[in-house]
Amino acid sequence: MKIERHRINPAKNRTGWLALRAQDITASVAGAILGVHEYTTRFELHALKAGHLSEDPTETPAMRRGRLLEDDALQILAEDRPHWRVTPANNVYLRAPELRIGCTPDAYAVDPERPGRGVIQVKTTSDVVFRHKWRTEGGEIELPLWIAVQAIVEAKLTKAAWAAVALLVVGHGLDLHVVEIPLHAGIWDRLVEEVRAFWQGIADGVPPPADYSRDGNALAALYPPDDGLPVLDLSADNRAPALVDERAAAAAAIREAEKLKKALDAELVEKLAGHTQATLGDGRTVVRKTIARAAYSVAATSFPQITIRTPRKAAA
Repeated sequence: MKIERHRINPAKNRTGWLALRAQDITASVAGAILGVHEYTTRFELHALKAGHLSEDPTETPAMRRGRLLEDDALQILAEDRPHWRVTPANNVYLRAPELRIGCTPDAYAVDPERPGRGVIQVKTTSDVVFRHKWRTEGGEIELPLWIAVQAIVEAKLTKAAWAAVALLVVGHGLDLHVVEIPLHAGIWDRLVEEVRAFWQGIADGVPPPADYSRDGNALAALYPPDDGLPVLDLSADNRAPALVDERAAAAAAIREAEKLKKALDAELVEKLAGHTQATLGDGRTVVRKTIARAAYSVAATSFPQITIRTPRKAAA
């Protein structure tokens, strides 16, 4: 497998780095191809790679945190595992041009207790997110699948013998957790097959079906409202009336659920009779708090709003 190496610093030349990545399925979004990515869907990725949507060149706060803390994570890794030889990857973008798969590895490591060089993927998170998202009920660390897929891609393109994620948890201190990633050949083989199919879909202009529970923002960006367009006739579309009816039923169910919740809260307030806490027979605790909401201003934003208008009945 031919591998190209492009030296580029994303912090100093983010536009150039994004242009390099645009021609490939990168390790960070490869999970979307397999349907396991937490933030990106295959439909959205198709729209991006087909040029219908543009990737935001702005670095998000989370991206900035990860970039600035990457050196700290690698320093802690070197201190925690002094027998490892840890080397930063030094801003190199790797790509397999025949497969159109690429990655920007964070670091490499050599462990004298096993053969070959390993690739290290650095992730950062807050202690709150770590407790709720990365920990199982048994207290074990459980990596999201898309991160495991990212590590497998990076290992393949760097020809690494093993891979690990260095997770830096930011709270009152800096805690580093090292998670080994099994390099399942089957996942790589399936990814290569799915990536080929994905790019063929781009060439044929055939997008994958949208996931309506996740692709709302992508669809809104793809189809911005245009007051210059004529009224669309959907009278022959049998699904459209069903959508409107289902939406009305869902809205009514939400209203009824809110009314029921409000009534149940009122009954619990009566049960508490001024107490702020109460214990139940099954061990649960009911807590009553008074929330003071400060005044605030909302930043300008835009979002799609759907309303249904019912035609007026003709006068008799």
